[in-house]
Amino acid sequence: MSYAVELINISKYFGDVRAVDNVSLKVRKNEFFSLLGPSGCGKTTTLRIIAGLEEPDKGIVKLDGKDVTYVPTHKRNIGMVFQTLALFPHMNVYENIAFGLRMRRVPESEIRRRVREMLEIVRLTGLEHRRIHQLSGGQRQRVALARALIVQPAVLLLDEPLGALDLKIRQRMMVELKRVQREVGTTFIYVTHDQTEAMVMSDRIAVMKDGVIQQVGAPYEIYMRPRNRFVANFIGEAINMLEGTYIEPGVVETSIGNVRVEGGAEYVGRRVAVAIRPEKILIGEEVSGDVDNVFSGRILMTIFRGAFVEYRVDVAGFEFIVFKPHVGGLARIYQAGDVVKVGWIKEGGILLVD
Repeated sequence: MSYAVELINISKYFGDVRAVDNVSLKVRKNEFFSLLGPSGCGKTTTLRIIAGLEEPDKGIVKLDGKDVTYVPTHKRNIGMVFQTLALFPHMNVYENIAFGLRMRRVPESEIRRRVREMLEIVRLTGLEHRRIHQLSGGQRQRVALARALIVQPAVLLLDEPLGALDLKIRQRMMVELKRVQREVGTTFIYVTHDQTEAMVMSDRIAVMKDGVIQQVGAPYEIYMRPRNRFVANFIGEAINMLEGTYIEPGVVETSIGNVRVEGGAEYVGRRVAVAIRPEKILIGEEVSGDVDNVFSGRILMTIFRGAFVEYRVDVAGFEFIVFKPHVGGLARIYQAGDVVKVGWIKEGGILLVD
């Protein structure tokens, strides 16, 4: 099988700093793939190596099955969109989008046709004569996207392109980027430190830390089955992490008592963590039903979050974060000092051994 992009044992050093450490990746054709991680984790360096803007110290870069490790950027058939956008202020929308085709000496009739098509795809029809300073942030972002896509690259590389936008526009642009990618069918490789962006748009995500890929998978897989503590903590709005010892199959001894989990005998005697997402935890004066883990606690804080209420609950010195959504209304909102029960089924806990 030929992949759109394949990295084989890529490493890159800047002095004594190893920015990328033996990274191997396979990005499928027509896939929306994100490199996600905190600042300094190596994701932008990895993107620049794919682009040919940096040469790896070790490893191989392949595009569509061909070794391009030392092929210059302009011969790689890739497009790039960066946070700064680098639009030409002295040109209008039409001229900005047409620029790449003009540089390739495409006939004017073909340029007009392809610019019209691209304006429709990015929903800028009617704005082609506007100057860049007359556009909103989201509109400028779409101009940069159209300019990169109109030359029909095999792969489009995007380095935190939504970072400068305010929250509402960024949320709209996430949906727009996903729609455009589906419509044009180009492989997108997207770099971000914002896990919401990656979760919303991506087919698959590679989570990076210290130049090393921690996990690759679909958003749901990474969220529900993180491979280690770093991924569990980095992905999602919050998580509860109980440290303990795996004392027998399916049982972890923790500071709040024994916790039941899904697991076999292979971890007996080892230090482990049990991670529970806040939305997986039930809360109430009583927790009924087939619940494997139930503990008593006291409300420390109540935070109204609109779609749900966030509770901070003290259970034997451990502070649980619990999200209770509005499902048919809230019969009661608990307040600081109220005594409650919290509970979850064993399948709701994630056993982490690393």
